[in-house]
Amino acid sequence: MSSGGYDEIRAILARVAALGQGDAAEADFYSGMLRLVLEAMQAPAGIVWSAGVDGRVEAAAHAGLEATGITASPEAEQAHNALVPVLIQNPGGLIVPPGAQLTGPDGGVVATNPTDLLLVSAPFDRAGARAGLIEVFHQPTDEQVQRGYLVFLEEVAALATDFVGRRQLAAIDARETALSQVEQFARRVHESLDPVATAFVLANEARRIIGCDRVGVLVRRRGKLKLEAVSGQESVEKRASAVQAIEALVRVVAKAGEPLWHPDPGRELPPQIEEELENYIDESHATALAIVPLDKPRPTPVVKPGGIDATAVAKAEAAPADVPEAIGALVAEWFSASGVDGGKRARVELVADHGELALANALAHTQLPLYPLLNLAGKSRVLTTARNLPRTVLALLGALAALAALVFVPAELRLEGKGTLEPVHRRDVFAGVEGVVEKLESGLEHGASVKAGQLLAVLRNTDLEVALADVLGKKASSEEQLASTKRSLLEDDKISADEKIRLAGRKAQLQREIESLGQQEQLYRSKKKDLEVRSPIDGVIVTWQVRDRLLLRPVEKGQVLMSVADKTGPWELEVHMPDDRLGHVNRAAAEARAAGRDLTVDYIVATDPGTRHEGVVKEIHEQAEVHGEEGNTVLVRVTVDPERHEKEELGAGASVTARIACGKRPLGYVWFHDVLAFIRTQILFRLW
Repeated sequence: MSSGGYDEIRAILARVAALGQGDAAEADFYSGMLRLVLEAMQAPAGIVWSAGVDGRVEAAAHAGLEATGITASPEAEQAHNALVPVLIQNPGGLIVPPGAQLTGPDGGVVATNPTDLLLVSAPFDRAGARAGLIEVFHQPTDEQVQRGYLVFLEEVAALATDFVGRRQLAAIDARETALSQVEQFARRVHESLDPVATAFVLANEARRIIGCDRVGVLVRRRGKLKLEAVSGQESVEKRASAVQAIEALVRVVAKAGEPLWHPDPGRELPPQIEEELENYIDESHATALAIVPLDKPRPTPVVKPGGIDATAVAKAEAAPADVPEAIGALVAEWFSASGVDGGKRARVELVADHGELALANALAHTQLPLYPLLNLAGKSRVLTTARNLPRTVLALLGALAALAALVFVPAELRLEGKGTLEPVHRRDVFAGVEGVVEKLESGLEHGASVKAGQLLAVLRNTDLEVALADVLGKKASSEEQLASTKRSLLEDDKISADEKIRLAGRKAQLQREIESLGQQEQLYRSKKKDLEVRSPIDGVIVTWQVRDRLLLRPVEKGQVLMSVADKTGPWELEVHMPDDRLGHVNRAAAEARAAGRDLTVDYIVATDPGTRHEGVVKEIHEQAEVHGEEGNTVLVRVTVDPERHEKEELGAGASVTARIACGKRPLGYVWFHDVLAFIRTQILFRLW
């Protein structure tokens, strides 16, 4: 050993102790310990041996073996391998000189040091059992120094004993923690007998046990495996492409009847599984995947008084005739792992075994005949106890009385519809020609009073002005040519007969052109009058922000520019009644006509919801039309009395909620006619 002194040895031991106090793995600890030992003893070579519980001894770390000559020949290696068990089984450390022989209790030679180096060894233990051996090769030296080497190595072995002891305690703690987690998982996964609830518990608890990134559970519902639960999610979006992809993959895997571990270089997948697997990997981007079909558990042999039922054993052990349909599937995913090793597989299979049994019990429970009624009866047993029986009887009597009232008590059926309050006399003001709104009359704004024929706006059409100017120009040119032709005809003595005939024809042609251009001029001037927009009736402007919407804006022919309503005349409601209620309305209208009375309507205006008004049905349109979010509706016109409204309520287009009185019906029908209509159309109609 070096002459660095006692303090240097203590420092080395402290470093070994610090290494053992950390979280290093056994292989890293043994390598670091051997390096420090060789450094302290200035030894050329060393080996740290690890002894398993089965008695097998393996080299956990080594250094400098070439300098010992052990690997030089098979004989030397064999002799050294025979020496190691003797050193490990020795109660304490040993010093074996070069070439020295070790004898057994009977005096026979049991092992030999085949090297030319001094061998110093010290064993270390784990919970009272031999855990390993530290073996150091050194140059021969005097006996006192050798004893110092042995004492140092035994102290290092004591530190190794502490390290492996702590590792064993940590392993025991981890095992107990794992067992506690598995116990808690088993208890929770068997708590519920509802398949969906069991799937949610299985997905979330299995993720903790397996240690993966995501777990999905599929359950067979109506003959198909459906994804019912995903760890960390409250619900599953059935239409998502990733959900459809995993369902398709699990179905082909379940049909094959074997778990799928991806990646698995040792297994070649069938084409149908490989195709679906690639599709799902593209959707989920998982790097490792495990899919375990969950089958219905095989029957357990029955123990009879005389022993185990041999027939049941034979049925349980017999191979199934065909691959049984899986009742579910467990999907474990990793997004950063490179594979599914043995430890991960074991944990997946563990949770799959528990989940298989829990899911089978839940499905068997819910598939019992009349399960919903039995479940309800089981929950309601508390109502029939002696203590609660009077209350139950009173509740039943009250329910029967309410049911009788719903069937026999008449009430007015009033069907509701949305609509607007409109003046009867109202007209839209259209653009007669296309153009740009050049001018709006002063004072023209929302609420302004106008008279029939009053000028409201003036449009400008550049094309019309150009066309009119062109016609006027052509007409003036033709008139000048006509005047010139007439002058030429007056000079009889200067022109020939042929020229007179030609000029006469030219004169007639120009006269026809002038007449045609005159007609065109009149048409263009008439069309120019259409640029003046006038009010069709007396009333008020009911269009909002007229100037902002129209001034200097281009408009098309036939476009509605504004609306004028006569608010002093009669008013009416335009109620958009859903077409599925039209039958009741038409029957009520027919009954009212037969009885010589009006079909009444009560309504409220959005501007004054606290006041109820009345009107009578004036007209029911024959054609249904789509009206906004209300869908197909039929327009019902209702005559109202404007004298019963305050002036500020009479706003054109004010929203109203109207109810048409459709006669007496049972109270239950009045309240639940929409539900009854749904049952008739969506359920009973499809069953007939």
